[in-house]
Amino acid sequence: MSNRKKAALKLNSLTPESKVTKAQGILDAMQASGNFPASNMPMSYSSLQTIIDNLHNAILATNAGTTTSTSNMHEQERILMSAYNLIKAHVEFVANSSVDASGIIVSAGMQVAVTGGANAVTVLTLEASGNGEVIIKVPRGQDEKAFIFEASTDGTAFSKVRSSTLTKVTISGYTPGTTLYVRYFAINKIGETTTSQVVSVIVL
Repeated sequence: MSNRKKAALKLNSLTPESKVTKAQGILDAMQASGNFPASNMPMSYSSLQTIIDNLHNAILATNAGTTTSTSNMHEQERILMSAYNLIKAHVEFVANSSVDASGIIVSAGMQVAVTGGANAVTVLTLEASGNGEVIIKVPRGQDEKAFIFEASTDGTAFSKVRSSTLTKVTISGYTPGTTLYVRYFAINKIGETTTSQVVSVIVL
């Protein structure tokens, strides 16, 4: 069991538009690979296509300023994420039932997840864990002793929300459906590092 491979969707930190592109790429790759026959899928390919199309249309409505369009877009993002987490589990099952788990995962348009705990994290990652909570994971560079986390709900105005010596923390109290933007910087023996890239997630 220790050799089980896990798949990484890499959807959480993407913009809604990029989620559509990435999800479509995964769908197309799975259909073309031959490793995931429609008869064995936990959701039909046509249902997945509808979910992608619904998010795409919600994005267009949001850009046009339609009433309630933003909340609908976030709802469609949540639906897509839920559906693709189910698909990821199916891909992992198929992969780990084969002799080439990594190859099967890649054929689905996904990446093989790096395992090994917090040290395996190479960039800032966010995970919406429900109940308004978000799990933050960051890599620890050489001589980095602490981390300062900043968050924003508009992607522009950031404020400090947590400081910790840990590379994995949870922040809470956010309204489900909100797009939360997070960045951080570390404290080392010289002082403060540069601020990381900004990553976003839909709060669940």
